[in-house]
Amino acid sequence: MNFSLPYTISDSTNITEINITTVCSLNETRYQCKCEGLFVWPNDTCHAYDACDVITNGSCTCINGLPADGQFCQVLLSDYLIDIDVRFFDLFLVDNLRNIVRNISLPLTLNSSTNITDIDMNTVCGLNGTEYECKCEVDHVWPSNTCMAYQVCDSIVGSTCGCIQALPSEGSLCQRDINECEDAASVCGQYSDCTNSIGGYMCSCWNGFNVSNKDSPVSVNNSCHDIDECLFSSSVCGPYSNCTNEIGSYNCSCLDGFTSANSSFTISINNTCEDVNECLKSSEVCGPNSHCINSFGSFNCSCLSAFTVTDRNQPVSNSNPCNVSLPLTEYLIEIEINSIDSRITDQLRTLLMNFSLPYTISDSTNITEINITTGMISVSAL
Repeated sequence: MNFSLPYTISDSTNITEINITTVCSLNETRYQCKCEGLFVWPNDTCHAYDACDVITNGSCTCINGLPADGQFCQVLLSDYLIDIDVRFFDLFLVDNLRNIVRNISLPLTLNSSTNITDIDMNTVCGLNGTEYECKCEVDHVWPSNTCMAYQVCDSIVGSTCGCIQALPSEGSLCQRDINECEDAASVCGQYSDCTNSIGGYMCSCWNGFNVSNKDSPVSVNNSCHDIDECLFSSSVCGPYSNCTNEIGSYNCSCLDGFTSANSSFTISINNTCEDVNECLKSSEVCGPNSHCINSFGSFNCSCLSAFTVTDRNQPVSNSNPCNVSLPLTEYLIEIEINSIDSRITDQLRTLLMNFSLPYTISDSTNITEINITTGMISVSAL
């Protein structure tokens, strides 16, 4: 372009910059809008207007349409990694540089098209006595191959190190440690904790969970699953108890007739279930006029002498108590029936044979037996 900038339009208006960003033209039946060099359509526009070239890194350079909002192609943003070698004669100045870097507010705008988005101080090299050492800053490590190629001046952790006694000839610097635990579920699997370390990480199962293959470390392919503690009930809850498995845990309860030794603590192998002596627990357990006999896991009730249970078909209890037993007295009653008609005697015999005994007359009187013993017939002599 031969246009001379800045171009003065009036005393108050200058054209300082001209960019040709977008060229739109009718292509058969519709418009196509193409971007000039170093300009692109953003990802959402590429999809909204049917990109007519390949979408790369979330952008394209051609769309089949003219954006309704009047949008034009935008500047293609590029990321650049710049290594800056800062040399000091006085290593104490490193602390000053470190503080300056930490206090820079990011992103830092250099001009309308350039921003500094990240500053990473990663490696400090200097003499330590007679040895030359290159140490990594916090959250940075020397990769495994560098640790192996140069003498290490600290320990190797997870195949990485933080200090070597040389400056790598290829000019490499310490690398930022990757925190694998940022997406712990995809690394360790469910029901687990992920602990990041410099150059590595470690997975561990939550309490109540374990891996299927105990010979291999916890991972997404050897993930944690619930332990059924109740498979070992006697060693978990102790005797005379029920064990109920739960996800990541379990619950112990005593069988009927048993209770924990210390009710202030949960039932366990260290606080097992013991027999409840119901006879000491309450004087009303069997009701009045009774005797209570404790048995293992249960108890039995019986009436005291001279008392009988209310309902003999049910065991003695507070709801079926013992009552006073009155002494029984038997009476033999003879009844003489006079009849001149022998048929009446036959009818009486039949009636009494079908009589259901014992027959209750009142609360205190029962007929328990009836016998016809003697029949006398009057005979007239002629």
